[in-house]
Amino acid sequence: MAHVDHVGTWHEASFRLVETYDVTVGADWRIDLDVQPYGEIVQVLSGCCRFVLGEQSADVGPGELGILLPGVARSTIAVGGEPLRFAGFGFRVELFGAVELSGLLGLPIRIAAPDGAAVRLLHEAVRSGRSPSPGSALRARGHAELATAELVDRHGDVGTVPGSRRPEIEAALGLMERDLSEDLDIATLARSANLSPKHFARCFKDVVGVPPMAYLQALRLSRARAALATTRGTATAIAVEHGFADAAHFSRAFKRTYGLTPTHFRRLSASSSGAPAYGRPAQESSLQATG
Repeated sequence: MAHVDHVGTWHEASFRLVETYDVTVGADWRIDLDVQPYGEIVQVLSGCCRFVLGEQSADVGPGELGILLPGVARSTIAVGGEPLRFAGFGFRVELFGAVELSGLLGLPIRIAAPDGAAVRLLHEAVRSGRSPSPGSALRARGHAELATAELVDRHGDVGTVPGSRRPEIEAALGLMERDLSEDLDIATLARSANLSPKHFARCFKDVVGVPPMAYLQALRLSRARAALATTRGTATAIAVEHGFADAAHFSRAFKRTYGLTPTHFRRLSASSSGAPAYGRPAQESSLQATG
């Protein structure tokens, strides 16, 4: 069996289960959102539901799947004058815990004849999601991820999903990986790809799915988060090593992305592993105050 290095946009992305549900609603039920926040995969069990996602619209009947991908306005409406029952889950596919990729999966808004394996996995996710136990939580997430993978394999639009990368984009990605501490900007990254900045930015987003500077910021934060959890470097040193101008800038970006300061994250990491917290307390406390 060949050795496979799991690197790249989709290998490094993580699947997060947001919610599961099996509900019955009245004939006049509807939900309207200015922006769909994450992906949802839903099977209608009885009644009929109209899914509206941006400019797309489809009526989904019993046994069919409706799929909502994030980023545009969304409405779901019971139609036909009957109560509606449906089951499904909401999910995110996140790169470095910061960049949402589920909108790139290329799934249609309606699947009229879904594969039986995907449907079984969807309902296993819903059943497991009813229990708060750690094992059930892990099973729910695993079933939901496998259901999503089955649907992407059979129904995803491969033209919208980043696949094999272009060599010039690979060069820019390699530069980001090697030189996180450097002051990289669009012009520098574009030169590594032998493209103009405007053309590079467009090509990068087409291939990777996110703008180059958003990818770089997420990469820096992800690598810095790992360093906080596994090394003895101070948060200030880690910030500089990963391309942040100073500790305050790092702390603000970290808290905006992960919801807590670098100091708090390090303490949680240490307490969960049973290891002593790394770093020097006096320096860490000054960083926490800036968050």
